[in-house]
Amino acid sequence: MLAPLALTLVLSGCDNAAKAPEGQVVATVDGKEVTIHEMNAELAQLQNAGNAPRKLLERVALARVIERKMLAEEARKRNLDKNPQFLLIKQRADESLLVQALQADIQAKVQPITREAAQKFVAENPQIFGDRKIFSLDQIAFLQPANFEQLPLKQANTMAEVERLLIDANIEYRRAPQQLDSLTLNPRLTDEIVKLTNASNPEPFMYADQPQGAPAPVIYVNSVTGTKAQPFAGERAIAFAQQILQRQEVQKRLATELKKWQEAYKAKITYGKGYGAPELPKPGATAGAGPGAGAAGASAPAAAAPAAAPAAKPAG
Repeated sequence: MLAPLALTLVLSGCDNAAKAPEGQVVATVDGKEVTIHEMNAELAQLQNAGNAPRKLLERVALARVIERKMLAEEARKRNLDKNPQFLLIKQRADESLLVQALQADIQAKVQPITREAAQKFVAENPQIFGDRKIFSLDQIAFLQPANFEQLPLKQANTMAEVERLLIDANIEYRRAPQQLDSLTLNPRLTDEIVKLTNASNPEPFMYADQPQGAPAPVIYVNSVTGTKAQPFAGERAIAFAQQILQRQEVQKRLATELKKWQEAYKAKITYGKGYGAPELPKPGATAGAGPGAGAAGASAPAAAAPAAAPAAKPAG
């Protein structure tokens, strides 16, 4: 609903205000204050691809805040803020924001990773750093179907056979060249790929991952068409290792705190009849690969998700 015309109207309305706000207040909407902090928070969300002047961006950000407040007030006049569906969504949003704030609070208390620890990590993980490899792939990707276990992928020893199988099963897929960088792979997956490509008659290999927003795991069937060595060393490697280790420490702390709170709240939770806690897979079960992980010519790396180890961007 934020149209250029509306922006113009709101901005002109600000300029024509009878009494200009002062101090931390940069505008008012029907007598209600808009602070500079609200404007700056909105400003942080703007993308300045054209390097527009900051003053113009401030005016655009302020117009967005004003318009949002204006429309929210109109919604309140219609009692939409008392709608049960709205209240449910608002409650969920409030709780999600509180969880994010809690995570940020825990993260801020994790001690920074030392340079020595990062150097040790670099030395102990040559697949990521000194022996880094970039694999060129012929890749087929498709959403994991409900009947995935029944697909005869074990009988498919070439990419053409995999493609034909998916066509016969009426499964939509995408086939395109891709690259995998061992810098962002689980080292176990890198080891498996290298082992497969060094075989006398390499077969396709498969892994699974569930990108954010995907309705189901995505299955990737791959054939390596080329390998390029590209070592990653020096200060950039150390900084990247610190990012990886810092994230791991944060995840450990979050997991520890979550387990503590789960135990503390266990006695405070009462389920209704027919409900209860979900039955989770037992530790040690194959994770990430999904059912039928041994498919695609029996070449399925044990480590499934390609970003299961480092997911950070290399520094610089």
